[in-house]
Amino acid sequence: MLSFFRDKIKGWVAYLIIALIVVPFALFGISQYFTGESNIVVASVDGNDISKARFLQEFSSSQRRLQQELGEKYSTKIDQELKIRTIQSMVRDVALKQLASDFGYATTPGELLQTIKSNEAFKVDGKFSFERYQQLLRINGFSSSEYEASKLDELTQRQIKDNLLDSAFITPSALKRIQLLNNQQRKFSYITMDVKDYLQQAQVDEQSIIDFYQSKKEVFFEPQKVKVDFIKLSSKAIAKDIKASEEDLRNFYKAEQGRFSSEEERKVGHILFANKEQANAAAEELKQGGNFVELTRKYSIDEDTKDQGGDLGFITSGVMAPDISLVIFALQKNETSIPLKSEFGYHIFKVNEIKPFSVKSFAEVRDELLEIYTENEAQKKLNSLIESLANLAYESSLEEAGEQMSLKIQTSDFFSADSKQYSDKFVALAFSNEVIDKGENSQLAEIEKGEFVVLRVNQKIAQRQKEFTEVDGEIKEYLSRVITKKFIDDTAQKIADLFTNGDEKTAQNLMEKASLKWQDIDWVKRDSKQIEQGIIKSVFSLKKPDNKPIYGAYTSDLHTVILKLSAIKYSNEEVSDKVLKNLFLNFTTEEFFISIMQIMDKKLDIKIFEDLL
Repeated sequence: MLSFFRDKIKGWVAYLIIALIVVPFALFGISQYFTGESNIVVASVDGNDISKARFLQEFSSSQRRLQQELGEKYSTKIDQELKIRTIQSMVRDVALKQLASDFGYATTPGELLQTIKSNEAFKVDGKFSFERYQQLLRINGFSSSEYEASKLDELTQRQIKDNLLDSAFITPSALKRIQLLNNQQRKFSYITMDVKDYLQQAQVDEQSIIDFYQSKKEVFFEPQKVKVDFIKLSSKAIAKDIKASEEDLRNFYKAEQGRFSSEEERKVGHILFANKEQANAAAEELKQGGNFVELTRKYSIDEDTKDQGGDLGFITSGVMAPDISLVIFALQKNETSIPLKSEFGYHIFKVNEIKPFSVKSFAEVRDELLEIYTENEAQKKLNSLIESLANLAYESSLEEAGEQMSLKIQTSDFFSADSKQYSDKFVALAFSNEVIDKGENSQLAEIEKGEFVVLRVNQKIAQRQKEFTEVDGEIKEYLSRVITKKFIDDTAQKIADLFTNGDEKTAQNLMEKASLKWQDIDWVKRDSKQIEQGIIKSVFSLKKPDNKPIYGAYTSDLHTVILKLSAIKYSNEEVSDKVLKNLFLNFTTEEFFISIMQIMDKKLDIKIFEDLL
């Protein structure tokens, strides 16, 4: 769990949080981390402004991801909804940041570093790559300082939920009741009435079918369909034609040697001090032969690492701030640094282990080299073809483009806008305004990773109203199911009611007439997988039987079930108090957190200027 200064908050945190958030927040500005070029304010939380520049940075990242996922289906409406969700999320983050600050939550350098290093997106060959880290931040429009500041906020805010869980409690008597409920077993019988078994008995007259068709005509349409011609470029297809000589691979190995090398890594420990005086005192003790691990326990305010000798794990050059990184990578093994200042306080670092720079041999990576070389060359050729095809498709007909580039024109089957025969992006492209309405070539679009197409309509079939004779069978089947379902629902409920009211003879007669028999189930618990979960849930919702069975009914789309609960007992099976307690507290903590957010929305002076988004 992220560290928290527990001397400030104990078990009463939940009540104090509520007390705090009902008074105006003295929010600190977050502009210390984000500096926008524009002074336009798009939202305000108790006077704490969110600039348009910062909003656009956050929004653009989400917008890119969603556009890639939805392709042509991304619309103006979706764009506007995304803007609202983005600014609402940012407003919530500002409020939570202040809440965390007011209660003294803090994230240590060790926690931040570990979070960044453990992110799979920043890893190459299973190891953290600083180059990859910087590359991804650049792509998403973040500097390292901006990203790290936002992660600090995120990690600190996460502690609110974590600490609520720590602070929540459950009484021994309540825990005992939960244990009893968890161990409860029920013995019951049931009868299943399946719709399919009674369909033949349903009588649907012709007039009912006609009336349904006339009242629901708008449902019975054959959708518009298109057949398209298209040219496809595929990186996989191109890669099959790429040949690599031994000389090509060796030259590529020399050019890309950094890809197959391991940076020098250093296993580092640190002591984090609250002030310079303590740091200087500890540095003097180290000079006199003091033990680094013992001094860490004595001085460090990094709660996450102080009991592990200040261990930060292995780091590469550039992970730390530049001035600190230079010092660390100039130290010898087992050597300690002078006190160094950072935004967290003062540090003394110690290098505990050094893994030197290393490079894999050509023979070790030849197969990998061939794969990467082929992919790179295929991508180069694909990029060239993409540019040429995009230009030709815009300026010429599809035939001319295919002929000039020696690419085959393919033709699809007929398909509608909700077709699953082709990818969603392919279908969206075919039904885009420029293609379906204007009859133009589409834009060149990536429909799958490494697959690009340009297309145009070959033939269209207009939407049409289906004739009654085309759908009468479908309507009859639907009405038969509706009638049948009502019949078995009514029958099941009637049998259950008769048994409940003590009229067993009439109930038994109904069962015999319908050839229904009870199926007995021995003792089961709530989490039983022996029977359909809906049945189990219904059985455990019935009240406790008092010297006589309790009856009920459960219904789903496919069947209706008559239930007879015979008995309840409690097993001696032990489930640890800790497991049950955590299950209960996790649920109550989530509920409480939602309540906190609702109160914050009501009490804070929140302004969102939608017209400026």
